[in-house]
Formats: sequence, structure tokens, C-alpha cells
Amino acid sequence: MGGLALAIVVLSALADAPQTPVNPSTPVRRPAKGQTGRWDWVADPRSAVLLTLGSILVIGGGRKWLKTLNGRRAVSRLSEPNVTAEEIARAGSYGREGLLDFFRLLGTDVDALRREAAGRTVAALWKRDDLIAEEEKALVRRGYVVDWKARRRYPRALTVAVPIRVDFGVPFLRDEKGEVGPKNLWWSYRITGAERASLEDYSPWRQGQGHAVFEINPTDFATNGPHRLVFQARVRTEGLTDPWEIELPHVPFNFELDPLLAVDALHTLPDESRAVHFAEGIRLGGVPDNVEPVYMDLTETLVLRDPPWFLIRTPLPCDLAHTVRIEFADVPGQFPAGKIVMSGQTAGVVPGLYSTPLLLEGNLPPGSIERPGEVRLRAILSADPQRGWADPDVRSIWPGTIVTDWMTARVVRR
Repeated sequence: MGGLALAIVVLSALADAPQTPVNPSTPVRRPAKGQTGRWDWVADPRSAVLLTLGSILVIGGGRKWLKTLNGRRAVSRLSEPNVTAEEIARAGSYGREGLLDFFRLLGTDVDALRREAAGRTVAALWKRDDLIAEEEKALVRRGYVVDWKARRRYPRALTVAVPIRVDFGVPFLRDEKGEVGPKNLWWSYRITGAERASLEDYSPWRQGQGHAVFEINPTDFATNGPHRLVFQARVRTEGLTDPWEIELPHVPFNFELDPLLAVDALHTLPDESRAVHFAEGIRLGGVPDNVEPVYMDLTETLVLRDPPWFLIRTPLPCDLAHTVRIEFADVPGQFPAGKIVMSGQTAGVVPGLYSTPLLLEGNLPPGSIERPGEVRLRAILSADPQRGWADPDVRSIWPGTIVTDWMTARVVRR
């Protein structure tokens, strides 16, 4: 179509071009009899137009034919078992021809990179408005993933509330130019079976990849189980050509309360080498350079300026699930300061220095510290398997008590 338009423009330009006047007194030279010029037709303006038009049609048609041929080759490559993620993405530039193969790869391919490439390719077609609404819904349904972060079995004697996390959404969607991304999807969810009425109402709509965090209390369940939690989500589109809303498949999660499973079953066996590792790998240190000055309440009139941070060198020989208490020099007693839970320290952890602030829970008793100045303090970590059961990644807890070295900090008035 573009080549034909260009040819029309050329014809119009030639038709409007001024003609050279012919002088009647100038003799016209004609070729001798029987001597016609072989290439005289080239000088004819009409022949030039025909040549230009023919060239445009041939070149334009050839390019279109090559593009069609390359597109067919790219699409046929999708059915081969050794197709790469790059080839899948490249096939998307030829439009809808490979749509059925993209959905097949997304739903059945065992390679995660190829599944992601197929999903993102369809998301690009969606952004170009090359899909109908039913195909858009099919992409979300096929790519929908729900990941429960919880244990399948808990001790019946567990008395603390157990936090459960659910990550959900379409993981291959990204906020990239030319693709439909997480910002175009809004989610609402509810959870049944947790013995909590507040979870059975649909949540407010939220944009992007979804995260649901809630608690179950083992004492709320009369029987040992198995008990069944069900995650129900719905999704709608925002900022796209065709707005729609659908309900997604319900995803269950089963757990049970085991009367034979002891709460302290997470404790690992103590040994001297691990004790040395924990003693050297956990200490108190100063506030990191990129952290704004902070103050920790001590009494009604005094605060601790820039309280210490825990510095924990990873990996550790086993997991941490410990309550923390602070001890001040010359002040009787130990005072609650939260907890530390660090899981998965035995595999796949990059060695480094993990830091987290030390925070006092509540004020010190009156008269404990009476004036500004320097104080010395240390932290005592005690194993708490009840906290460990709340994290599904904790597998073995160091059972010993960990005591840090003393550190000096500054007390100032409010």
C-alpha cells in the first residue's frame, strides 16, 4: 500500500512538471531509415514512471514475502522441543500467528524460562491490543500462581498464633514498556477455614502482585485435623482497552495439629564448635552509615541515642528463633527486646553481614537510669521454638543461650 502511494505521487509529479517548449525553426533529427535507437524508450518520461512503479512494487512485495516467510519459520520453530526463550520472544514480533503455541508453552512446558518467555510474549500482544477479552482472561488464568508460606504440620501443644503468608498473582508480568504489567491488574481476596470472620470478607482492591498475611491460632481448632484453608481471589483490569473482572480458581491448603510432635523438636544438638561460631558471629555494633539518627525510649525523660544494632555474620550453622533481652550494667534485671528469627542459613546463603536494630519493648523501671551519660549494655538471646514453628523455613534451632559482648551507648534527655 505504501509503494502504490509513492507511485501515485511520482505520476502526479511528472504530470505537473513543466514541459520544454519546442522551437519550430529547430530541425528535428530523425534516425535514418532502418536505424531506430535501441534505448530510445528509456528517455520517454512515461517509461521512467513505469520503471519506478515496477521497482516499488517488486521491492515492497519482496520485503513482505520475506517477512511472511520468516514469520512462518519462527512460528513453526515453536513446536520443536529445543526452542529457546529468545526464539519464543522473537516469534511474538510476527503477531498472533503463534498464539496457540504461546499458550501451549505457558501451560505445559517444563522449562521455567520458556514458560516465562511465552507469557511475556502474550502480554506484549495484549499491550498492542492484539487479543480479545477471552484471550486476555485465559492468559491471567493460565499464569495465575498461589504460593502458601506455611507448614503442613504443627505441634498440638503450640500456644502462639502462627502467621501464614500467601503470595499470589501472575509472576511473569513485569512493568516494562510494551507489555501489560502488574500495575494493570487489581486484586481482591478472602480466606475461608481459618476460624476468623474478618478473613471471610473480600479484601479491598489492591494493585500489583498480591501478598496476604494472616494468623491462625492452634487453640481455635477443636480437632487435630486435617484442617483446610481456602484462598479465593478475583482480579480486574485497569488502564487497558477492555476492562473486565473474573473470579479465579480456589486454591486450598491443608494442615494438621499433631499431638505427638513436641514443640522443642526443632532444637538441634548443641556442640562446642557451633557454640564458638555463634559467639563469634553475633555481636552488637553501631548504627549503619545510611541510617538516620534514632532514639530508643528508656524512661519518661531519657532516651538512648543511636541504640546498637545486631550484626550477624552469615551463613550460620543452624537457624535462629530466639527471644531477645537487654541487660544494662549496674541495673538489676533483663528487659524484653523482641525476637530474632533467621531461617535457611544452612543452604544457599551468600556469606555476608546481616544487621537489624535492637529495640527495647517498654520503659525501664523508675530510677533505673537517672541522668544522661554513657551506659554499657549487652543482649541475651534465648531459644524459643514456639517462634520457630511460626516460620515455615526454620528447620533446626540452636538451643543454647547467646550472650553478646558489652557495648557502650549514650543516654540523653528527650
